[in-house]
Parts: sequence; C-alpha cells; structure tokens
Amino acid sequence: MRLRSPIPMSSGAIESTDNIVIKLIADDGQVGWGEGVEAPALTAQRQADVITDIEALRPLVIGADPQRRNQLWLQLVTTAPEATTAIAAIDIAVHDLVGKVLGVPVYQLLGGLTREHIPALTLVGSGDASADAEKLSAKFDEGYRWFKVKLGMGAQDDEVRTLAKAVEIAGADGVVCGDANEAWQEDTAAAFLERLSGLGVRFVEQPISRREPERLKRLAAASPVAICADEGAGSLGDILALAGSPVGGVSLKLIKHAGITGVMRAAAICTCGGLAINLAGKVIESSISAAANIHCAAALDNIDYGCSPANQGVVLDISREPIALTRGGFDVPTGVGLGVDVDEQLLAELSS
Repeated sequence: MRLRSPIPMSSGAIESTDNIVIKLIADDGQVGWGEGVEAPALTAQRQADVITDIEALRPLVIGADPQRRNQLWLQLVTTAPEATTAIAAIDIAVHDLVGKVLGVPVYQLLGGLTREHIPALTLVGSGDASADAEKLSAKFDEGYRWFKVKLGMGAQDDEVRTLAKAVEIAGADGVVCGDANEAWQEDTAAAFLERLSGLGVRFVEQPISRREPERLKRLAAASPVAICADEGAGSLGDILALAGSPVGGVSLKLIKHAGITGVMRAAAICTCGGLAINLAGKVIESSISAAANIHCAAALDNIDYGCSPANQGVVLDISREPIALTRGGFDVPTGVGLGVDVDEQLLAELSS
C-alpha cells in the first residue's frame, strides 16, 4: 500500500508498506477478513516474516471453531509469542467471521458500545515549523481536531513552535500531542519537555529508547507533560510493568498486541493500572485494520490519548466503501462483523 504523501518520522519518511491480508473461510462459505501491517521498526518483521509465521500457525487455525476465539488466540500466542502481526491478522479475521455468523458488529463481541463516534487523531510534523503550520491548518479545514506532531526531526525551537501552533489551531475543543519515536537521549528529552510547561500539550509519546524503561519512568516523574509509551509498551508484560508508574499512558496497536483480543486484554490492564490509552494504527493500513481499530475504540473504557486508524492517506484501499472521516472522526461501523466490504478485484490489483 502507498501513501499519497509520505509521513516523516525521526527514523525516516514512510511512503509505502507491504501488508498481509487473510481470507478466513468457514465450512458454510462465510468469510472473515484480517490484516497484518508491516512495521519493521516496531516489530522487527517484514512481510515475508509475517507470511512465514502465518504458514507455521495454519495447522492451529484450519478446523478450529471460530466461536472459541479466546481458546484459539491463547493457542496461537503460546505457540508463537513473537508472531504478533500474524496472530493479529488471524484474530481480526476470526472476529469478522464470528460477527457475521452471529449477525452482529464486532463491537458487540467486545462488550458493546461505549461511544458511537471516534475522534480522529491525525499525524503532522516534519521539523519545518512553517510547512507544518500549513499542514495543520489544512488538516483543521478537513475536519480534524486531534493532532499528533511528529518530533525529533528538527531544531527544538521549531518543534516547540509547531506544537504551540497546533494548540492554537486545535482550539479549546481540540487535542494536541507529540511523538518522538525514541529520537532523544534522556537529557535532551527532559529539556524539550520542560519547554512545554503550560502549553496545553496532552502527552508526548516515546521520547527515549524502548530499552530504557526505568529512565522513561524517571523522565515521566519530572516532566510537566504526560508521557506515553509506544515502542516501550510492546507486550502485555511491558504494560504491566508501567502500571502504577509515573508514565501516563500507553499506545496500543493490533500488530503489537496480537489483534483485537490482545488489545482488549491490554486495555483491561490499563484500566486497572491507571494508564490512559492511545489506540493507533501503524501509518499505512487498509479499512480492515482501520475498522478493527475503531471497533476496539468503540468498546474501550477510555481513549483519552486518541485513536488513529491509518487508512486515511492511502492511494488505494481494498474496501468498496473505505472507512472515512466524518465530523472530525469516525462513525463506528454498524454492519455485521467489521462492517467492511472487501473488493477482491482491488485486493488483486494491490497484490500483483
């Protein structure tokens, strides 16, 4: 899948990705769709690695009862705990299939609706304060009110200005946060965070390396702005270790936490451990993953750190009616399963 415009990050610009789509077919011919999103910087896996994992897990899936989805998920994660992207694709497809069999949306399988409309968190940031201000204004005109500014690519003065401009544009009803993607050392991060005091930024995500959890906690304890862990919250164990700490929240992702089942389990830990939730897609995905993300967001206790389904900037989606922005966010799909009508011709075009 390709983006209309590349997204700059501290680790380099992203303009395309090689994802994996699963078509799960039941004995009666009913179909469930799932997706695994390639994200080597986060999961250390490329498309070929995920395909290898799927093939290895195939014997556990074929012949399984999809309505015993917790049992299947446990078998998958016990067999291949590092295969979180492959398991995510399978788990999403299982939920889509069961929703269709039972005639209900996926959110009903997760406990029902908490909210019917999900505010959309959108990405902006390049290190160029002037260019970023223009993009922020354009995004605001498109209807966005929640903004995540990518950091660690320019001078601190410029990035502070960009955040301040974002707060101004978002207004009293908007939300602004930052994401450094592990760009800084602890002292650099501390100096930057101090400059945000009183600015109105809700949180800054993963300012330092995922390999320094104790330093992240120390940084969070001294920071005037809440800290969110992303790369440093790669497993349920990581989230447990952050519960009750000075860290304010975590970013949950389908590919990190092995699908819908894993995200909902991670969210329960967050609720018990006082952690806010950012529910995020991984930069480039189809409406399959975007819908799975939204169904989770619809059922979660809190999404105080935002939700960012990541199909909005793609050149070509694989749904006949892609998940689209409306009123500054996303209406929760009400059709059975994920509510996504996959166009297999479009899928074939992207797979050729």
